[in-house]
Amino acid sequence: MDYAISGSFVEACDCTVMCPCWLDDDPDEGHCTGLLAWSIGDGSDGGASIDGVDVRNRTVVSVTTHGGNRRGDSAATVLFVDSGASPEQCHLLAMAFGGELAGPLGDLAAVSGVVLQQEQADIAVDPSDHGWSVSVTVPRGGSDVRLVHAAGAPKTFAFEDDPLTLRNTALSHELGVPPGQDVTAQMGSELTVSVATLPGGYLTVTGRSGMTGRFFYQHSDGPAE
Repeated sequence: MDYAISGSFVEACDCTVMCPCWLDDDPDEGHCTGLLAWSIGDGSDGGASIDGVDVRNRTVVSVTTHGGNRRGDSAATVLFVDSGASPEQCHLLAMAFGGELAGPLGDLAAVSGVVLQQEQADIAVDPSDHGWSVSVTVPRGGSDVRLVHAAGAPKTFAFEDDPLTLRNTALSHELGVPPGQDVTAQMGSELTVSVATLPGGYLTVTGRSGMTGRFFYQHSDGPAE
């Protein structure tokens, strides 16, 4: 299945700055709960299609828990696709960000583990240079319930204007960070998760870690033989 999708991502978890997963190390206190929010662009900076289907301006959020190293066998994920996606878009995006496709998106499975559930939701992502937020809301029992909320800003040091950045991290390949591009370390002001499907899927913490960056995934099956 051919695809080319690009855009920006926000990552946040309950580890302290910075999350050991970016160094391929075990999480703080032996367990991690966090999220990744992918905001696909309009296609002008790389692409926005999966199997010929236009997925521009669509958003996906994955919430993952794991004990020990993220590349172990304990990771579990719930995927949320924005409510504006068509059924076809939703199916393809869930396959893509669930690690079910060939190529670089398939390598996401190494850090996503088993996908326990997928659901459409109202997703709001505001990845700005000065502060960001992510929220996921679903209808439950006749009312809207917010399952995820995270916010933060770039991690800076005293007397420094530029934030901490990293390059060639342990997650750069799986998250589709273009070669030579940095990811920016974040200080999360808040992370609240209430996802019953996940073990350890309930938490409210402040002052934890995050990252923001760009992604580009591309793969072609090539001509049929």
